[in-house]
Amino acid sequence: MSGWSLDEFIVSTIESLMTVERNEYLEKAKGADKGNGFYLRAFKSLSKNCLAINVPRTRTGVFTPNMLELVKVGQEQINEICLSLYRKGMTSRDISEVIEELFGDSVSATKVTNLSKVFNEFRVAWQNSRLDSCYKAVFCDCIFVTVRRDDSYSNEAVYIAYGVKNDNTRELLTLEVHPTESAALWGELFDDLKNKRGIEKIGLIVADGLRGLENEVHRVFPSADFQKCVVHKMRNILNKTRPKDKNEMAEDLKKLFDNFSENSTIKKAEIKLGLFLEKWKNKYPNINRYFKDGKIEYYFTYIKYHYTVRRLIYTTNSIENLNRAIRKATKNKLSFENPKTLLDYIFMVIKKFEEKNFQKYPVHNYKYFKKIDCQTQFS
Repeated sequence: MSGWSLDEFIVSTIESLMTVERNEYLEKAKGADKGNGFYLRAFKSLSKNCLAINVPRTRTGVFTPNMLELVKVGQEQINEICLSLYRKGMTSRDISEVIEELFGDSVSATKVTNLSKVFNEFRVAWQNSRLDSCYKAVFCDCIFVTVRRDDSYSNEAVYIAYGVKNDNTRELLTLEVHPTESAALWGELFDDLKNKRGIEKIGLIVADGLRGLENEVHRVFPSADFQKCVVHKMRNILNKTRPKDKNEMAEDLKKLFDNFSENSTIKKAEIKLGLFLEKWKNKYPNINRYFKDGKIEYYFTYIKYHYTVRRLIYTTNSIENLNRAIRKATKNKLSFENPKTLLDYIFMVIKKFEEKNFQKYPVHNYKYFKKIDCQTQFS
């Protein structure tokens, strides 16, 4: 044995164990089956060599060595590594090169892409599954990713919504891709959540300032409150502010929307808004258009809720961590061949994120998710 290589030793050991297995099988068969030589089976070793082993067989073909399953595990592990690297954002070609460097196994980029098709089975099953009937809050947002549709590539909107369940864990509710973002398309997705997937009640929907979205929310879920993202509103105003005024404007906006204390009320927020507009109306005569009657109340909906949860619901920032994970994973891929491939990929990224974050860490402050006496309404 001193002259054997490690690979030769491994082959000899595997072959010996399988032969022992066949002998034990034939003893139990009591003449009903007989040995019938061997057949060659190739497998990849950690030293990057392709080894051949002699697998014992019987005449009936019923016998299969259990040891053979351990040989199969090697390729299954390589497949798992490929899928994991693909999910983390590596391109199919990069994965092929990494696997060849590590294991000496040539895994084509096409094979990696084909392996990733298993994602589609999981996504379709999830898309057809029933959801809980009630969610405390639902957060909606779109991110834009380059995807091929027909013969051209363009940035398309990936619609994402997650919900806060009654046990204060969070889960993905919506994942769709469309060429653009619009309130009408969100309305269709809300219809799907209600009519096909079983959601009956939503306490609060939080989204950006997309025009007309409040109408779709109230159409599909009439009892739901709607909160427009305060951070988006502040950013929009600051983008139209002169550089020399930005710092002061930003501070005033923070004070305007800082309604997180126990004694904050909509009435007090209304007074702060009046003072804010009075201060800036001379420098920015059109600043009133950012606070139109009938619209501005959607930026103060969070004040209706217990002060403990207001920071959780006044903005869509809570979905940004998920969006960052998606952007990081899609950054290296540059573009996707079709919308289905894009959705399959993002779905697995989100599910991994859910496992490590949404399901692992419930947001306990949502136990205070309840309305309080608002005293007044914006008019």
